This record gives sequence, C-alpha cells and structure tokens, in this order.
Amino acid sequence: METQLFPIESGRSQEWYRFQHHELGKLHSTIPFRDLASQYPTSSHRGRPAFFSIEGGIGLQILKMRYGVSDAKLIELLNENAMMQLFCGIRLRPGQYIRDKDIVGRWRKFLGLRLSPEALQKQLANNWAPKMEQTNVGLSDATCYESYVRYPTDVKLLWECCEWLWKQIRQISKSVGQALPRVKFKEQYQKYLNYQRRRKKTHKLERRRRKSLLYLLKKLRRIMTEVIGCWTRSDRWDKIRLGPAVFSRLGWIKKIYQQQQLHYDRPSAKVPNRIVSLAKPYLRPIVRGKETRRVEFGMKVNMLQVDGINFIEYGDFEAFHEGIRLKKTIWAHRRYFSKVTHLGADAIYATNANRRYCSAQGITTGFRRKGRAGKQEDQAKIMRQTLQRARATIMEGSFGNEKNHYGLAKVKAKTYATEKAWIFFGILTANAHKMMKKWAKPPPG
Repeated sequence: METQLFPIESGRSQEWYRFQHHELGKLHSTIPFRDLASQYPTSSHRGRPAFFSIEGGIGLQILKMRYGVSDAKLIELLNENAMMQLFCGIRLRPGQYIRDKDIVGRWRKFLGLRLSPEALQKQLANNWAPKMEQTNVGLSDATCYESYVRYPTDVKLLWECCEWLWKQIRQISKSVGQALPRVKFKEQYQKYLNYQRRRKKTHKLERRRRKSLLYLLKKLRRIMTEVIGCWTRSDRWDKIRLGPAVFSRLGWIKKIYQQQQLHYDRPSAKVPNRIVSLAKPYLRPIVRGKETRRVEFGMKVNMLQVDGINFIEYGDFEAFHEGIRLKKTIWAHRRYFSKVTHLGADAIYATNANRRYCSAQGITTGFRRKGRAGKQEDQAKIMRQTLQRARATIMEGSFGNEKNHYGLAKVKAKTYATEKAWIFFGILTANAHKMMKKWAKPPPG
C-alpha cells in the first residue's frame, strides 16, 4: 500500500484520470489539503506509521459530512470505493481492507484537540479568494448547531446521576466482595417510570419527584464515597480500575447536585453555568426566542459570510450576545480579504457603538436608519434593503443547507473537542461544495 498517492506521475493512469473527473476529485481540488495539514503538528512518536496522513484524516471527516453516514459505515464504503480512497490519499490492494471501525473517530479527536479555526480558515480564504466575487461585502449572523441529546429536564438529569452512581456502586462492591448497601433504588426506578409515562406532569408532582431524587442522589453520593474508601483499602482493588474519567464525572455530579438543590430551594434564583446533561456537561441552554423552539442546546456560532462562503468568527457552548462581536467580525473579514465596504447584519447588531464604528470606518450597513434622512436617501434605502435581503435569504439559507445536508442538524459527537471538529468540518464541506461550483464556472470574458 502507498499512503501518499497524489504525487505519483499519473498521466497514463486511467484511474487517476477518472478521479479527476469524478465529483470527489473536483471536490478534492477545491480544498487545500496540504495547507490545512501544515497547521497541525506532525507525529514524532516511534512505531508503526499512521495508516492515513493528516491530509487523509481531514479527508475522512469531509467524506463523513458529505455522505452523512456513521463512522463504521464510512469505513465500509471506503473499502469498496476507489474514488473515496484516492480522496483520502490511499489505495488499497485487491483483497486488502480497513478493519478498524474506530479510526474515523480517533482522527476526529486528534483534529479536534488541535483545532484552530482561525488559522485553517485563513488558509482556505487565501486559496479561495481568486475565485470569489465581491469579497468586500460581508454578512453576519448567529446560529446554534444543536447537540444530539435528549431534551433536558431536571427530573431526567437527576435520575441519570442516580443511575450512574448506582451502577458504579454495584460494580465496585462486587469487585471488593462487599455487600450492596440498602437503597430503595428499584422503588425509585418504578416511580420514575410512572412519572415519565404520565401525559400531564403537574408542577406539584414534578416538585415531589425532584425532592425524592435529590434525597436519593445525596445518599448515593455518600455511599459512593464509602465504597471508594473500601476499594482503596481492599487487597482486591486491582479487580476494577477507577480512572480519571470516573472521578471527573463524580465532580460533575457534585456540581449538578448543588445546582439542582439551589434551584429546588430557590426556584426564582438564577443558576450560573447550569449543567443540563451528565454526558455533555459543557452544554448550556441557548435561548434563541424562536417560535418553534425557544431554547436550544448546542454550540452557538457567530458567523461571517463572504460571497456565500461561511467563516466561523466565534463559537462557544456558553450563551453570548452576538451584537458585541460585530467589530471582531469586521476585523476577521479584513484578515481574510483585507477590505470591507458593505456589511449586512441583524437588528441585534445595530447598537449605537457599532453604528459609530461602521460610520467611522466608511462601512455601509443594512441597519435601519436613525435620525433624519440624508441627501441620497433613496440609494441608501435600496442598499440597506439589498443587504438585509441577502442576510435573510442567502445566509439563513446556508444555515439550513448545512443542517439538512451536511450532518449539522444534530451533532452526534460525544466530547467537547470532537463536537467542535464535527461542526468545523461540516461547515468546511458545505463551503467546498459551493467553491466546486465556482471552480467550474468559466473565467469572465
């Protein structure tokens, strides 16, 4: 097998010719893989070389977003499809297969832990700018890429903590030969099921369930501390290993208990940094104020769009006010394309500070006019309407396109780093498909 297949002299290679004219070959030609890979550190550890290069690892993530399949299914397709293999920079021999179904996830983790969106997007902008038009016009808006989690409620969250603790207590007690402590877990489990099956859950009933689960969680935390103490003193401690992940989750459960107890005792009090998921403690409720869903749970991203291509200006799982990001959005636009003359943004960006800054920089905005009309109000009104129409149609449409066709409707990554990588490469794949169409256009004149 030859892992670096692109530098070969393939003028006589029929397969390479087919790849260049295949959709994946055209998509590959629009993405500067070598420039993107240069932003990642090369591996210096000894041992067997990696099956994929960094370019190949990036290619795996783009293929996953392009076809919208699971990691295991992607490997099955890769084993059968020569075009997908060439896209990732490898070519399997007849009868040779990749049997490691977790390799896509490991590459996502590697890329996510070292992800620098600004540096990667700078390389993309340098490569794509010659084919882009009107790079002086920018659009800005925020969206939320939701995580694949069950809709959080206080009762569900408390029960998840109790269930995980009871599972750990049973495993550790069995390993050290200790009898299980007396806990009415089965009784609480049946009450939880009965509550969840109810069509109408009154406030009084919900308060009663939360009170019972808070008491159970407090008791299980105390028992867990005692069981861990027995485990450390036992001569059979090597029967089960308690790694850092277990103690990290115990810390999150302690914080959840404190937050939920505060919320129960003082319902009107604001709970800072409120945890809504035990599996993903970094998630926060993002209040969007939409008609269909008022609250979303995922990564909120302030986006810059230039000629239909989206660039992440800032993203966080904590809620933030996108209106204060306008100046930094303009600075990001200048870093990528050097010049900004027109900017379209939502009304939430139209603060007095932002208006003064844009006026001082000579940037025409789509904000609604304040004060008296100027001498050329008719032309200014047409420009404002054009910018607002572009933001409301082109930019909002691009968000829907990414979520419906590039795996961003529900992000199924399981950790903070992999979720960021999932979102970045989903946006990158959507942008590359747009650039592929621009690449296919004949030059003007």
